[in-house]
Amino acid sequence: MFRSQLLRPAAVGLAIAWAAGLTAYVAARNGAPLDADVAVRDLVMAQDRSGGVRVALWLTQLGAGPVLYPVLLALCAIAAVKRSPREFLPVLALAAGQVLELVLFATVRRPGPEYTLETTFSSGRSAAAVLGWGLVVWQLLRLRKTLWDRHSGAIWVVALTMGALVGATRVYLGMHWLSDAVAGVIVGAVLLATALTALSSVDGLPTRTWRMPPWLKASPWAWTIPAAAAALPIGLLLASAPDQRLKDFLVYHGAGGEAGDGLNLYAFRTIFDMPFTYPPFAALVMEPLSRMPLGLAQALWTLATLAAVVALAPVALRPVVDRIGLPLTVTAILLSSPMRSHLRFGQVGVFLVLLVALDLVQRRGPRGWGLGLAIAVKLTPAVYLPWLFVSRKWKRFGGTMAWVAGSTVVGLVLLWPSAGDYLFRSSRDTTRFGANDIPGNQSVRGMLLRAVAPHTAEKVWLVLAVLLVAFGTYQAWRCERNGNRLAALGVLAALSVAVSPISWVHHLVWLVLPIAALAAAGRWKLVTAWFVVLVVSFPSLGNALGWGLLTNVQGLTAVAAVFLLPYLTRADGRYDASCSPRPEPRPCTTQPASGS
Repeated sequence: MFRSQLLRPAAVGLAIAWAAGLTAYVAARNGAPLDADVAVRDLVMAQDRSGGVRVALWLTQLGAGPVLYPVLLALCAIAAVKRSPREFLPVLALAAGQVLELVLFATVRRPGPEYTLETTFSSGRSAAAVLGWGLVVWQLLRLRKTLWDRHSGAIWVVALTMGALVGATRVYLGMHWLSDAVAGVIVGAVLLATALTALSSVDGLPTRTWRMPPWLKASPWAWTIPAAAAALPIGLLLASAPDQRLKDFLVYHGAGGEAGDGLNLYAFRTIFDMPFTYPPFAALVMEPLSRMPLGLAQALWTLATLAAVVALAPVALRPVVDRIGLPLTVTAILLSSPMRSHLRFGQVGVFLVLLVALDLVQRRGPRGWGLGLAIAVKLTPAVYLPWLFVSRKWKRFGGTMAWVAGSTVVGLVLLWPSAGDYLFRSSRDTTRFGANDIPGNQSVRGMLLRAVAPHTAEKVWLVLAVLLVAFGTYQAWRCERNGNRLAALGVLAALSVAVSPISWVHHLVWLVLPIAALAAAGRWKLVTAWFVVLVVSFPSLGNALGWGLLTNVQGLTAVAAVFLLPYLTRADGRYDASCSPRPEPRPCTTQPASGS
């Protein structure tokens, strides 16, 4: 034991020294490849790779988040059911390790082996493979109630083997130099040693005495956790030029400028050939941003997105906040694939969800303004209108229609050069959104376009969309009649994803609303499963592996919520976000106000 205790710090120190030395040497050469790098690159390029590329593309996914996180989350969820929430700490360790690797090496950039793209020293996938698979084996040993210290050799053999395998695929595919892969394995080993030391210390605490530390719910220090979750996507943004980042925001910024100049919005294209696809009122809202320098506007938009997430959590996910606190709830939202997509592309969806939640979750205050403005900016939230009508929420329905009509008319009148184009052509032209059959489209229409011929898919989708809207409205009406507003809003949020012609990954931010209903009903296992569905990039993973069903997991989850959410939450009763906070998510007894 004494010898092993001395060996671990010595090995870690040696690995750190190797990583630091190699990094310094590469940085001193301004990222130029080493002689060994060039020799291995030439050897690989001289081979016939036609049969091996597909295998390498499969194997390289072993170091990707869409594979590592679901495996680790599943093992942690199994352990958490029998033990405590601290079982999810390995997932946080993996995320923290990836952020740390990115921060340490983001500035050491070099031309790729094929000189067609720029790469970062070291290989992030190699490091993630060592760290992630080491944590997987550690968690497996714990599930078998085996002392990991006695089997640490198995952990390191698997971790280093997986890291070397993934590193080899990166070199074989021409994505990284050999030195990048070697550095990634070394860094991953250091991160794994650090994570195992920290986790074993926490694991030594008695399970029965563990409770969520109060500071995780109330202390300002708890906000370092969501800050770390936001660091990775924001770090990736800062690593690119202003005219290359936030591609969707470039549409808003450019269209706002077109609106200010009195030009046709729907003839505008960004440098990425992306058109403006929203109603004219949306461009009117964006117009002030176009007067700012692009970099400043992008920074303000990103800060506003983060602020919207913080504001959304206590309104739309109040039962979750009562259970785990606001910082951890915000962290969960930031880790979801829809929010990662928002921060990457600069999308508007989270603001629309916030408007709808402020208007409909809380029963007090003005009625209809939030939903009305959201519909005027984007048509997706219009699925809430039939529910208001059949539920006889006349005041709220009238207020919503007034806000929709007023905002739309203002947009059409003030942007008249664009109004005719929008009304008679662009609003019905789905080709403006790009290819509709790619894995990112998680709507029912997208799933059908990937499964059958386009003309058949369109006909079947129209029938299914009508049926889903009718049934989803009925389901939401039933929930509202029983006083379960959260379930009603969750059903309609899922319906908006299912029936929309196009539901990209960032549109799935609407799927945070059903979580509140499940949490209020005490369905914490389902809340965990739903969270996993939102975190994992199933479209990318399914597309990489060629599994159609895996590609459609998030879209199928939305469809399932329309059918099942009322039955899974009918024990909830009432849970009103306007009630005073409580330490436990007990439903309050506020009755729905008439016409609210």
